[in-house]
Amino acid sequence: MANLSEEMKNMINEQLPFLATADENGVPKVGPKGSLQVMDDSHLLYYEHTFRHAYHNLKQNAYAAVAVADRSAQKGFRFEGKSHIHEGDSLAKKILPPKIFDRFPRAAVVVIDVEHIYQLDNNLDAGTRLA
Repeated sequence: MANLSEEMKNMINEQLPFLATADENGVPKVGPKGSLQVMDDSHLLYYEHTFRHAYHNLKQNAYAAVAVADRSAQKGFRFEGKSHIHEGDSLAKKILPPKIFDRFPRAAVVVIDVEHIYQLDNNLDAGTRLA
């Protein structure tokens, strides 16, 4: 597992992260995940409540990538790893805010094991693997 730095954690908390997945045919899908947050030093999580593309893709292929960038600073990171879907289990019950069920009849927690981290800064080091 790779460890997130404080800079990475702050960027995830302050900017809008995007989740990338691929379907069973290898077709990529990417979308914003406003609920994406740091779980601990080597895991990210988000609330799954639409159960559409990302959910379908992660059920077929558990690997995901999360990209986050600070446009004004022209800095960013990509986190890659295997995901685990928790629906109705003790982890989901502990983490999901009860108010989510006011808007959505169903919700789950997706945990991503951060296995690799890449730099996305707008310079010649873009794409460099950090961990």
